[in-house]
Amino acid sequence: MGGEVEFYSGSKTVQFLAATSANIGAFGLGTVVSWTAPALPSLQNDTNYAYLGEDENKTQASLLGSMVPIGALFACLVTGFLIGKIGRKLTMLLMAPPFIIGWLLIAFAQNFPMIVIGRAVTGFCGGAFSLAAPVYIGEIADASLRGTLGSAFQLMLVIGILFVYLLGAFLEWHTLALVCAFVPAVFAVCMFFMPESPKYYIIKGKYSEAGVSLMKFRGAHSGSTIAPELAAIKASVEESNRNQASFKDLLHPSILKPVSMSLFLMFFQQLSGINAVIFYSTSIFKDAGSSLDGNLSTIIIGVVQVVATIVSTLLVDRAGRKILLVISDVLMGLSLVMLGVYFNLQDAENPVYKDIGWLPLMSMVIFIIAFSLGYGPIPWMMVGEILPPRALGLASSIATVFNWFLAFLVTQFFEVVKTGIGADWCFWIFAIVCGVGTVYVLLILPETKGKSLDEIQALFGSPDTLPTKNYDTYKGRENETYQPDL
Repeated sequence: MGGEVEFYSGSKTVQFLAATSANIGAFGLGTVVSWTAPALPSLQNDTNYAYLGEDENKTQASLLGSMVPIGALFACLVTGFLIGKIGRKLTMLLMAPPFIIGWLLIAFAQNFPMIVIGRAVTGFCGGAFSLAAPVYIGEIADASLRGTLGSAFQLMLVIGILFVYLLGAFLEWHTLALVCAFVPAVFAVCMFFMPESPKYYIIKGKYSEAGVSLMKFRGAHSGSTIAPELAAIKASVEESNRNQASFKDLLHPSILKPVSMSLFLMFFQQLSGINAVIFYSTSIFKDAGSSLDGNLSTIIIGVVQVVATIVSTLLVDRAGRKILLVISDVLMGLSLVMLGVYFNLQDAENPVYKDIGWLPLMSMVIFIIAFSLGYGPIPWMMVGEILPPRALGLASSIATVFNWFLAFLVTQFFEVVKTGIGADWCFWIFAIVCGVGTVYVLLILPETKGKSLDEIQALFGSPDTLPTKNYDTYKGRENETYQPDL
């Protein structure tokens, strides 16, 4: 694009160190969302909590999973304010002490309410990282690294999930919680030495601090080398301040249409059943009576998720968004149908199910691969692409809260609904949602691959345009609003 400004880029060491430190928060979030999978069966084997395995107590047991998205939902409302008021770095550092306390509440719980409170606290802190860390990383990374460092958040999250799956096979629920408490402690030590985002300093009018911060991130030795980028960041902040959207503005067709698409993408992501699989994978394998050990099957799922996430980072910018979403929906739907068929045969006491004990694991492996390739990263990426710049902050916050609310519904009522209508219909309902999602993507959702942000906004008749000379300031802004698939 003609007229673009080439910014100085020296050593990238500080960028990598800062992004890695922030992404330890993503690892911590992964430990939170996956703790239920190995811990719930462990709790049910504990004489003090054996009642959680009884059908009449399924609602109570579901609180172990659902308190996490509830905590994260409230975190999104608070974190958006904090990162603007006290900074990205300090917001994340403030989350470390309560994060540790939440895990200790679980590890040394004397009763079930203490565990539930601990889950809500850790969910809140993990949810705060899901918003603050991507914003921080998106603002400190130069254009050449923004995509890589941004996608590393999701990779660290799934590595955190695998970490808990592995340890959960050998540790009791309380010991596992104690080990997880060390993660936010490690984060705090690493993050303490990292610089604050230069964009935050500019927002607060602290231009000298912004210059020092940017020099560290770019490996520059003089202020003159980073002056053009500093000016571009200042220009983008000023433009953002002039064009903030209100709730009333969301009703304008050029904003309402992409906002509704964002919400539909979140709906199809969460109602695919991903959180039922992540939170209750060990219990699902146990209920299936699979020929493989439940913990081993869960570990295999975790390994597959890590590998699939790595592959997805290589594919997502090479293939179209729509084709990946369609493939994701179709494969998820087929795997959920197969899983439902297995449970249907089991409930009917059809002897065939004993000969296909491998089917639950195969179905869930396909499901995880399909989700990681499409509906895991792409909805959040498209939120950053299709929303107009002036409505990005407000609309992405609405999408994030909506996503966590749906995650709460799935995790809270999955076990209850499974007891009421059977596991087969639970998975078939998720499959039906995937089918509807396929039709929606094919007929309504626009393709954004290869289009500039201006061209995407033109699809919705938006008057928003991005100044050519500052294009690099905006390019990649989707990574500033990226959230983990949960």
